[in-house]
Amino acid sequence: MAGSPARAIAGLAAAATCVGLLGIASPVRAAQERTLAAPAGFVQIVAHPDDDLLFMSPDLTQDIRRGEGVTTVVLTAGEGHAGIKDHHDPHVYVAQRRQGLHAAYAAMAGVRDGWRVETVRSGRLKVEVHTLTARPDIHLAFLSLPDGRDPRPRIGRRAIAQLQADHRSAKCAATVTPKHSPYAHCYTHADVVRALVALFQRYRPTVVRTQDPAPDRRYTADHTDHVAAAKFAAEAVHSYGRPVVQVDYRDYNLSDTPVNLGKADSRAKQRYFADYRAYDYRINSEAKNFASWQVRMRYRWPRGASWTTRAGNGRLQAFAVLSGRLYTWWQTPTGWAGPASLGGSGLDASLTTADGQVFAHRGGALVAVRPRYAGGRWTATWTPLGAATGAPLAVSGRNGGTAVFVRNAKGGVSVKCQAATGSWTKSWQELRGPAAKAVRRRAVAPSSPTPRTTAPTTRPSSASPSATPSASPSRHPRHLLPSLPLPGTGTPATGGTPSPTPSRPTPGTPGTSAPASPAPTTTAPSGGPTTAPPAAPARKRTRTIPPGRDIQDGMDAVGGNAGIELFAPTRTQLLQWRQGPGCTFVYAGAVPGVRPGGPVTATRDAGGNPTLVYEQGGSTAIRQVKETGRRWSDPATPLRAVFHEVGEAPVPTGSRVPPPALPFPAIGVPMVATDGNGQVFALALTEDGRLYVSSRGAGDIYGAWRPVA
Repeated sequence: MAGSPARAIAGLAAAATCVGLLGIASPVRAAQERTLAAPAGFVQIVAHPDDDLLFMSPDLTQDIRRGEGVTTVVLTAGEGHAGIKDHHDPHVYVAQRRQGLHAAYAAMAGVRDGWRVETVRSGRLKVEVHTLTARPDIHLAFLSLPDGRDPRPRIGRRAIAQLQADHRSAKCAATVTPKHSPYAHCYTHADVVRALVALFQRYRPTVVRTQDPAPDRRYTADHTDHVAAAKFAAEAVHSYGRPVVQVDYRDYNLSDTPVNLGKADSRAKQRYFADYRAYDYRINSEAKNFASWQVRMRYRWPRGASWTTRAGNGRLQAFAVLSGRLYTWWQTPTGWAGPASLGGSGLDASLTTADGQVFAHRGGALVAVRPRYAGGRWTATWTPLGAATGAPLAVSGRNGGTAVFVRNAKGGVSVKCQAATGSWTKSWQELRGPAAKAVRRRAVAPSSPTPRTTAPTTRPSSASPSATPSASPSRHPRHLLPSLPLPGTGTPATGGTPSPTPSRPTPGTPGTSAPASPAPTTTAPSGGPTTAPPAAPARKRTRTIPPGRDIQDGMDAVGGNAGIELFAPTRTQLLQWRQGPGCTFVYAGAVPGVRPGGPVTATRDAGGNPTLVYEQGGSTAIRQVKETGRRWSDPATPLRAVFHEVGEAPVPTGSRVPPPALPFPAIGVPMVATDGNGQVFALALTEDGRLYVSSRGAGDIYGAWRPVA
């Protein structure tokens, strides 16, 4: 996914330590290469101030630091319960959260924290947009809709979720703005979509980032505002009309997955979030969830390494979902052509190819499409395959039959098979897996991100990027945090039960900052009575999830006449199935020694032996194991270079020297494919929305990346 050029093509070789061998471009070289490409633009659509910093970073951070144009749209004001169980003015709190975003974005850009307010019109509505003065390509847009946990709006709780479900636009939600603000409106469903489209038309994104439209029900429950924001974003992207790449990010349930960010990314994420946190009195500096989110980033729909296939004429064909529709690029006798639309609507980003077909996920179901080229144009035949929860994986097995696997609603694996005649098995068949040892996890109430209670720890050094700012008076008041509730005595973040601590006055305005204190009671700024901290909300009981119900997206398989071997990652191990007669699969156990941190890639070596490449859980180390005669080797660091993206499966480049750096970071992981003539290509979909191709020549050296028009 989006990242620095170093991360987009990180060549990991046994003896490769120099920049040149790894194919990492210098900033000057990267800038020169970008002048040859169409511009990239990014719009983030989030529910609350801080969602982008917690769930879309380091992708967001690295694009800003690389000098790209970035616009973040915040749908709600984020007022939560401010002013209900404490004495904070909700409008002041909304302004403070915006100042926190100002500080974080200016720090990411490395410029002075100064902003100007602009207005973008959307019909009868005016949208408030803040532009960073020293980086006028960075914008923050605020729709100021009510926070979902605020009971005060006339529409009631879950305002944007109600609007999102009201496709007839019979309801409207009044903005949380001062009485005479020019940005005070009552938004309907149609108004929200039109406002987002107006912002797209102004800032012309090639990538739209948003939140999780379908949170995994097995793990920590998500915020209804997050889901509504993701669905509004998808509708606006569809209405926009121009093909863009949509990227969905996991939110609260990040804390249920292995750590997957390196030290540098984690420290930067913590540092910039601390710039925001200094303005948000409701964030608990010791809350476990906030700390866990800052060392992770995951995509709701990993794209995988199966988006290119070989057509019947031996030429390669690549596929991607843009604006919810399927697009294709194809190899010609003289080069490459595309993109061309194959239709569809509402498709998620994950897709897989096998035997000339493409399988994609749409609204809780799986569809198959077989593209055909005739008369100078592409046509496609679409076939529904029934309900499916997770990202699909397709592979050809014995006698040319195709099997497609999905993670099912129970958290296991289901399969459908297609015979050589083209007919499919009537229903999904669930694979039998392990049934013994359970994996424990923490579950929280559906509407609360409340962390588990922890004991206070020693305050970290101020030199640490994640350190809590000192409670002593400072000449830099924006780094002084107010007193915060201990975990278990209140709910951190947007929409939880607020701390009774007085709000920290806006920097540059009259007033004094509240001193940091662990005291359980405080005095209201207005001199009102003291307030006791509210009781922690009740949590669900801890559940257990057996390994066979803990399957994650990111499966892979090897096929061919030797039969299919399927590999499915859980959060703690990698499970294996082997094909039996017909469409039967026998559980073969967990691959020994493998603890994957995310999706895996499976290939066969020259001798036909399955080889797995994966990211070691809790680290960024890339490892491989090989199966020979049904015996697995010990995990080892690969000797070949790989393409590696956070949250995606690492893919071997097939060469000790990787291709040169891409002009833009890749969306998903690049892929290596061989055409019918034996020519090897690397292919990458990048942040400018285009496909780039690099061919491997003499000496296994890749040539320059070239965009397909």
